[in-house]
Amino acid sequence: MSRRRSSLFRRIYATFVVTLLAAIAVVGVVVFLYADSAGNWVVAALERFDDDSDTLVAELDDPERLRRRLEEIDESLETRSALYAPTGARVVGRGPEFLPQRQRRRARRQTLPEIHRVGVLGRRVVTVPLVDGDGDVRAFVYVAAAPVDRRVWLAIVAAIALGGLALGARRVARSLTGRISRLEDSVGRIAGGELAHRVATPIDPIDEVDELGIAVNEMAARLERLVGSQRALLANVSHELRTPLARIKVLLEVLQERLELLRQPARPEQLAGFERLRTGLGELDSDVEEIEALIHDLLTSGRLELRAGEPLDAREVALTPLLRRIAGRFGARCEAADGLTLLGEELLLERLFSNLLANARRACPDADVSVVALGEVDALRIWVEDRGPGIAPHDRDVVFEPFRRLDDARSRDRGGAGLGLYLCAQICRVHGGSIIATDRRDGGHGACLAVTLPSGRAARAKAPAGAHA
Repeated sequence: MSRRRSSLFRRIYATFVVTLLAAIAVVGVVVFLYADSAGNWVVAALERFDDDSDTLVAELDDPERLRRRLEEIDESLETRSALYAPTGARVVGRGPEFLPQRQRRRARRQTLPEIHRVGVLGRRVVTVPLVDGDGDVRAFVYVAAAPVDRRVWLAIVAAIALGGLALGARRVARSLTGRISRLEDSVGRIAGGELAHRVATPIDPIDEVDELGIAVNEMAARLERLVGSQRALLANVSHELRTPLARIKVLLEVLQERLELLRQPARPEQLAGFERLRTGLGELDSDVEEIEALIHDLLTSGRLELRAGEPLDAREVALTPLLRRIAGRFGARCEAADGLTLLGEELLLERLFSNLLANARRACPDADVSVVALGEVDALRIWVEDRGPGIAPHDRDVVFEPFRRLDDARSRDRGGAGLGLYLCAQICRVHGGSIIATDRRDGGHGACLAVTLPSGRAARAKAPAGAHA
């Protein structure tokens, strides 16, 4: 399937450029507004020097008094002023020692106060001529706003620029991390067995992250079809094998009956041959039963896999009598409080605990096997423990995989095909529970399989309508 190629680089680059331009624009606006607002002193300065013009002319011969008066004016107006002679040389005040030639020529022709801008930012400057009674310009005052500390301006500009870049980076990061987090969650769910789950993606992919989500969905769809076909094939083959297997069992029963009829009138030298035939038929019957159990496990596993995600036809099951009945069948000790209940399918739960106790009894044919059940607020915890060889820590996860048997349990008389614990994990999963292999609770030698299932109350609270009667 062809898709329009998008570029994550273009999105990041465009976001960076737009953010940078926006930051520059904001800085420019701030500088302009500050420069404009800083010109509010102009009117006050014109009024003040208009009032003090005669006083300043009278004090031209006393530079010290001029200096103090200019300092007083600067302090009240927050300005920086200097008094210059008509030649452009500074007399008193804070300003350059000589004005530029252009300003000197302009000041000589000036008879009224003027406002003009200088510098890159258009900083306002007021030039006020001091005229005596004869109309001659005796001097002029150069007034400007007090300079702002450059470090403050640099800090403001840097803060605005970095803040704008941070906002742009945050927008890109949130867009990416949010989608990557959802993608990671979806991939984890698919890897955990939810092959029907799909990553939420737009119809038209924005960038490579969306294209990755689409690729993951395509992969999950292919896996779902492949696994579904394999499960259906396994279930169908297992089902079809039951018919010829049933015929073989009937034929074995007939052969065993015929053998007994032929054995009765046989001569003594023929008895040894008949005994070997009877032993062989018995072994064949055991093999058929083992194959039948394997097919039954495969069918059960296939049904559980095919109904994954579907609600159980659950009923309230009394756990205590169920555990006691199964424990008695295997000669195990049962410790379970009265009144423990859970929602589930009783046949599946019976299969779960039967498999666990059967494995425990095979591990220690003559030693103690126990099953302990405790009820908590929202869960039931059941431990099946034995005093056999135990399960090594590195094998405690793999024992729940299909057709997986430990090295010391590969002989025919110690274990089956390796589906028992896999079925137990499936049954726990469809009931909303879990199973793990761990150490015995008393720290002794042996294995412990711990099952956690929702209690009846918790399951009723979580179950959808129609999930149980």
